This record gives sequence, C-alpha cells and structure tokens, in this order.
Amino acid sequence: MSLENKKIAFFVALSHHTRLLLPIVEGVKRRGADVFIFTTATDYPFELDLIRKGYEFRYFIEYADAGTRQKIREATRRFVDEWTEICFGWEGFRRWSMFEQHRSFMRNIEEYFCMERMIERENIDMFVSLHEMTAWGKLIGHLSAKHGIPYVTLQEGDYYTDILAYSVHTEYSTANLVWGEATAEILARAKSAPEKMVIVGNTHIDEAVKRYSSVSMKKRIRKELGISAKKGVVSFLIDFDWGTLRDREIWEALLNGIGDLGLQPVFKWHPTVHYNSYVEIEAMIKDILPDAIILLTYDPYKVLTVSDYCVVFGKTTLGIEALAFGKPLFAVPSLHEGEDYFVNLGVAQRISPGRGWGCLAETIRNGLPEGIVERTHRLLSRSFHRLDGKAVERTLNVVEHILDPESAGAGSIAFRHGAVAGRVSFVIPAGSDPEALLASLTSLSQNVTYPDWEVVIVVCDEAMKAVLSGVSGDMTVVETTEGGLAALYNRGAEAATGEAIVFMKPGIVFYRGDGLSDSARGGVAGMPLRNPDMTPYCLGIGFDFNHVPYRIVDDGGGDDAAVHAVGGGLIGVDRSVLDEVGGFDEGLADRFIEADICLAARERGLPVRYLPECLGFVFRETFACCTELSSLSKDEEWKGRVGFFAKWCGKLPKDDDYIRFAGDLLKI
Repeated sequence: MSLENKKIAFFVALSHHTRLLLPIVEGVKRRGADVFIFTTATDYPFELDLIRKGYEFRYFIEYADAGTRQKIREATRRFVDEWTEICFGWEGFRRWSMFEQHRSFMRNIEEYFCMERMIERENIDMFVSLHEMTAWGKLIGHLSAKHGIPYVTLQEGDYYTDILAYSVHTEYSTANLVWGEATAEILARAKSAPEKMVIVGNTHIDEAVKRYSSVSMKKRIRKELGISAKKGVVSFLIDFDWGTLRDREIWEALLNGIGDLGLQPVFKWHPTVHYNSYVEIEAMIKDILPDAIILLTYDPYKVLTVSDYCVVFGKTTLGIEALAFGKPLFAVPSLHEGEDYFVNLGVAQRISPGRGWGCLAETIRNGLPEGIVERTHRLLSRSFHRLDGKAVERTLNVVEHILDPESAGAGSIAFRHGAVAGRVSFVIPAGSDPEALLASLTSLSQNVTYPDWEVVIVVCDEAMKAVLSGVSGDMTVVETTEGGLAALYNRGAEAATGEAIVFMKPGIVFYRGDGLSDSARGGVAGMPLRNPDMTPYCLGIGFDFNHVPYRIVDDGGGDDAAVHAVGGGLIGVDRSVLDEVGGFDEGLADRFIEADICLAARERGLPVRYLPECLGFVFRETFACCTELSSLSKDEEWKGRVGFFAKWCGKLPKDDDYIRFAGDLLKI
C-alpha cells in the first residue's frame, strides 16, 4: 500500500521533536502522503526549528473563526462556574496562583476548539506527535478518539528512570513507536500498554551516525567550532539540573585538572535551561576554563561527531547517543539524586568533583577497561533495537498498516453445511496439550444438557491426531495448517451445523451452561470462568484506561456496566452473527478476537450477554498470549495488536478512572 491521498498531521514543538519527526515527515512524503505540520503559539518558540529548516506550518489559533470563538466563550463560562467550586477543595492547587490556573486552562480550552476546527477543515487521516504526555498531546489524543482518527506517538528521549508521567504515555495512542526493549519495559512498569507498543528503533540516530561521521563532515564541524585538526576533544553533555548550577566552587573542583590533558573542552548545555541562567553560568565556566567552547543551541550531534571522549553530567539522552556514536563515556553523578546511572549500567567510568581525571587519562593512554565495550553493545541493542538505518522504514510500515483499509476485518468464513434447527455446536481447537483437550471433551460429555449438540475438533498438530484416534464418541475432526486461534475457530465453524456455536479453548471445563445457547441466539454470549480454586479467571471483558480489553477478575466487577465483551476462552456466537461479520478476524492477535467479535456485534445492534448463573473452569491455560513485552521485538508481530486499535479507532470503550487505574503508582 502507498500513502496516496492520505493527509498526515504532525504536531511539532521543541527542536528535538523535529530531529525525530522530520525523517518520518520526509518518509511519508516519499510514499505519497500529504503532510500537514502544526504547532502552538506559546512562550517558547516552538516554530523556530521549523522556520530554520524551511518547513511550512500552521498555528492552532489560525482556526479561531467566528463559530470557534463562540464555542470557546460558551465552554469557558461553563468551565469557570465548575472550576471555582473545585479549585478551593484540593490543597494541591495552592501551588499555582489563580492567574497561572486561568492562563493554563483558558489556553487549553481555546486550543481544543481551534484544533477541532482544524480537523473539520483539513480532513486529517492520521495524527503523529512525539508523545502524548503534554497538554497538547492529550488534546490531540482526545480529539483523535472523538473523531476516529488514528494517533501515532513515539518517545521523547531516553527513558532512564521510572516516573508517574509514563502512566499516561499510551492512553489515546493507536500505536506507540518506541526505540527499544529498555523503553518498553519502563513504560510497562508505569502501566502503559505494551499492546500498543512497536519497537522500531530511533528514527534519527542510526542515519545521523552515518551522515555526521564522514571525514568531510568532521572537518567542517571542526572549522565551525575553531578546533584544529590534530586537537583531541572532550565534550561535556550537561543535563537540566547541572545546567542550572551556579555554584562556582563545585564547578572549579570538578574541572580542576582537565586542562592538563591537552584536550579541547566543549560544553553542550541542555536546551531548556533558562537563557539568563545559561549566560550567567557560561561566563563563570569561561572564567574557570578560558579556552572552553560552550554551546546552547548548537546541533548536539555535531558535538558528538568531533568528540574523542564524552562526559555526561547526570542523566540526559545525549549520554546513550554518545555511545551510539562509538564514543568512550564518562559520567558525573546526578546533581540531586547522586545516582551514577551510566556507571551502574557498566558503560561509563565515574568522574567525581575534586577527585581528578585519572580514569580519562588512563583511557587516553591504554583504551577502555575490559568489559565496557561488550556491555555497551548490549545496552545499545536494548535501547535502540537495531542501528541498521531502517528505523524510519519500520515506522512507515506501521503508518501504512494502520491506514490500510484491507488490514481490518481479515476474517473469512464459508459454511459447508446448513444449520440444523435447535442444534448447538462446540468448536475446540486441539492445540498441542492432550490432557487439556481431554479435560474439555470430558466436561462436555458429563455436563452438556442440550438435546442436540455436536463437537468439532480443529487439528493443526500431527501429534494430536493420534490422541483423537483413541477418543470415543461422535465428533467431527477438521485438519488445517493454520495456527492462529481466529483461523482455527473459523475452520471449525465452517464444518459446524449448529444454530448456536460455542467456541472453547482446550483446557476449559464446561460445568454449567444452561441458557448459554438461547442467550447466544441473534448475538453473542459468555459466562464466568474460574480457576480450580474458585478464584475468578474471567468474569467478562472490560476496557481499561488505555482502551485495552482485559479480563475482569474482580468478583464485584462483573456487572453489566463493566462488561463490554465476553470470553476468556469460551464464547457462544449465533451462526448468523458469524456469517454477518465474516467470522473471527484472522488478522488480529489471539487475545483480541473475542473482544473484536463482541464489538462487531454491538456495532450492528446485536446483543452481547453475560450470564453470571453459568460457570466454567480453566483446568489449564492454552493458546496463552505470550506476554507482550516478550514478543515486541518480533518482526510483524505488532500487526495483530496494532490492527485491533486501528480497526476500532474512536469506537473503543474506556475507563476514565485514572486513580483506580494507576493504583499503587500513586503511593509515595
């Protein structure tokens, strides 16, 4: 598929946004998309980098026509009336003046309606932003869900510590494209949805290493900075906390002796440090080290390119990027936490104020200590997936898949027999566990009370044929080479003759099912599933804060309001429903197919019923979904997960109770 006739809107803010987003902008253009870049008018010049690089863009506020301004006025009046009752009821708001609160909220209201007008006028097919953790990210997310527009996000930088903000990293995203396994693990710990994550690598770093590392580029950069060709360079990569430190005594102690090594010191300051602070500290550093080169807005990759050694101050993305450029890394602990992040990872040597530069001098003489190179390779693999120059290509493949209309509704079903009135069919994939399959078959023979029923076994494992040859009873065996659960269910349904069809994973024990077949008539039905110790396994399917379907396991949660879908390993579906929706969607990962068919039924006005009086047990879990984190790096695996969120974009239920969702994350 190409992206012809697709309009993709990119939200751009700080300069590091352009660094990561513009390669994608150029990529979607090459594949035929129409690109629309927008930003906000705020107290920081977000548009500056776009202007420098010659990109056209629009501001939200440009869409404030007469109708939009009227909506803003009406919403503002309603909001202010409610907010005055709220803001004095929580001590947290004492941290912000009424002026700051008013400015922040009024800006959000204005931009919300301007952005909505932008959507109406521009006919946008997809939003892309670096991440959704800012107010703008949430405005885009909410409106993308409201209008059914896919929303693709990336990550802001190197995520090197656990913070609460990561818990809202995937709330509205259709797909969240991350650099590597390390990021995915941190986000998952914060309860972001691995189901939405796709590991693509860093869309800038792998190409940048090749582009910046040419001999001609190095010569040009040295000339720009006034560094002679033979002079060695040590760069100091300053994080935000160190970038605001005005204590001359600490800087003098730290830099003492660096001039004795014969290297040119180059400081790359953190770009978000307030300019007045930077100017004051710059003067102080120049007084301590007169030959130092100190840079604020200069391209950091140019600094890395000419560096022979890099010293990272605290925690900044440039630390891991220096390693990607193949530079020996040294680290000064975080200013406030005292944490030796890169040292603890085993990829950097520690520099401490007042203790000299002995380890750097030793490295200059004899090279890096044993083990650092190997540990660095492992870290880069976990952090950047593959430095193979194909991160943008992988990103574009995700974009195309989401926008491909043929990627949704990949199920197909062709019944081979007519339905027998009143008959119930049980379809069971054989799987590869004989004991689990026999447990399910035994439970049917002992507990099914329907007057007319049949069993259809779907086999795709040669070893299971021998098992079935020793099973007595009337059943239909269907052989197939397809292994996905949706495909196995569909092949079984095609051979079934029942009006109602109950799909069971092997290992499910059917215990009490009176009423299941009747409730499935004309729709879909499910029942509670419990573990052998009677603890809940699945009391229906709900949707969480991230729009992700999950098994309800709270005994008090299986009510009609919480149950949006049914399943968990056993689900009854009317034959006519399967025919109408095309069976189970074979393009989706196993864990989504039950929620998907329930959503398809509801979309058509058909009932989805949960029967608390029925009961099944999970003797053994089969076709278990591998944990999302363990499978994220597998090529193409993401399609079965992301395809679900793309298919139902703007239509998925959502639990907006953030406090319940965050749970223990909120404990101090």
